[in-house]
Amino acid sequence: MTSAPMAMKQSYGDTKTMKKEEIKEQYEARNESRRKADADALEMRLRQFQEMKAKHPGAILLFRVGDFYEAYYGDAVECVEILNITLAMRKREGKEDLVFCGFPHHALDMYLPKIIRGGKRVAICEQLIKP
Repeated sequence: MTSAPMAMKQSYGDTKTMKKEEIKEQYEARNESRRKADADALEMRLRQFQEMKAKHPGAILLFRVGDFYEAYYGDAVECVEILNITLAMRKREGKEDLVFCGFPHHALDMYLPKIIRGGKRVAICEQLIKP
């Protein structure tokens, strides 16, 4: 009868007997899978962002992503100027680089009034389901 710890070794491989190349291949395969999932999730968020932005074209769209509100593209540039926060860029394979900024969701009460005092309208897109 196989014990639970033995089943785990069979499932993940015994790193003591595995060659360095095998360990590296498994590690890279897991990382590639995570990168693909992250890229897919980002593309889905950007589609949602663009749909919401089309409905509220004159507003800065703050898009809830986990524990943060993020703004993308031109909205991000405007937020950075008003809020004095960092503008970031993410490379996207075969696509335009993503320019964005963000702040923790619990800081909304601090940042939202600043954006409005800056003369901007704001639309907030909250998560309705956990990603």
